[in-house]
Amino acid sequence: MNPRFSTQWPTEAQWQRGLMEWLNQQDRPCWLSWPGRDPGRHRVVVTLLHGNEPSGLKALWSMMPNPPDCAVTTHFCIANVDAARLEGGFVHRCRPGRADLNRCFGRAGVGPEYELAAAIEERIRALAPEAVVDLHNTSGSGPSFAVTIADTPEHTALAGRFTERMLHTRVRLGALMELSLPGCPVITIECGGAMDPASDEVARAGLVRFLSDDPLLLEDKGAWPLDRLKDPIRVQLAPGRAIGYGNGAIADHDLVLPPYIERMNFGWLDAGTPLGWLGPLGLKALRVSDGIGRPEVGALFYADEGLLRLRSPSKLFMITTNPRIALSDCLFYMVTAQPEAASRASD
Repeated sequence: MNPRFSTQWPTEAQWQRGLMEWLNQQDRPCWLSWPGRDPGRHRVVVTLLHGNEPSGLKALWSMMPNPPDCAVTTHFCIANVDAARLEGGFVHRCRPGRADLNRCFGRAGVGPEYELAAAIEERIRALAPEAVVDLHNTSGSGPSFAVTIADTPEHTALAGRFTERMLHTRVRLGALMELSLPGCPVITIECGGAMDPASDEVARAGLVRFLSDDPLLLEDKGAWPLDRLKDPIRVQLAPGRAIGYGNGAIADHDLVLPPYIERMNFGWLDAGTPLGWLGPLGLKALRVSDGIGRPEVGALFYADEGLLRLRSPSKLFMITTNPRIALSDCLFYMVTAQPEAASRASD
């Protein structure tokens, strides 16, 4: 095992003292393993790639006193311990001034985050697991969903162990899920908002199925149908622009979103729905990408007396009211309605 990782499970006394106290005692990321009924097969769970997204770790922590019966040997990577411990715990996505760990996979770069990403990838390749799940939280409140780079039966079956929604994206950012290969699907599960108790339960219930189900990558006849969304569009502010949150335009801000914007997560919104207030640059302050050829901003939005409005029925998700994340990552993702969806949205 790479000495970069700790391999020691918490003792019973440490578990009794609580997750945060144990985490504060860790001086490096952890790679922990539970044996399975079939020790020759492997699965991998990655948690805490972002230090402020703890539902996966909380779910694992809750299972430690009474581990489930694992179908195969299962390995857990608790990754960004360094960021997670700052300021009382689970506050920072990454250590300030440092790279986002989940933007460093499969990419050349210099620094500890790139080195850690390479070490995680090396360990996963060595294990040759049958599946990898990366557990996250969304930056704002909202329901759970899976994100994949492939829409295969194996990815669908894996997503269905955790959630009712699956996004198939061709945007490439250097995320762990981009390591997906034939024979080893890798998916991201966004469990919901980090502050939502329901998100911890999504992670826990999904983990139980991921650990115990065998076979894992066959769709169950009784499984719920997945709501599939393809090629979501990433919406960002241009570099150097300013964002605010409030109930009207703010001087020197290029975009102001209402404080209730998170309520729009995953619901179909009608054409013309106002999303916020634009500054003097108008739509020129926005950038969009879908990974297959940038759509025009004007095909998605229009400006109406300073308001940013949707041009067609759309579904938004991963909306955040955290300005730091909105600027460093994105404002939200969106899909526009296909004709049949547009008809349903207007009913």
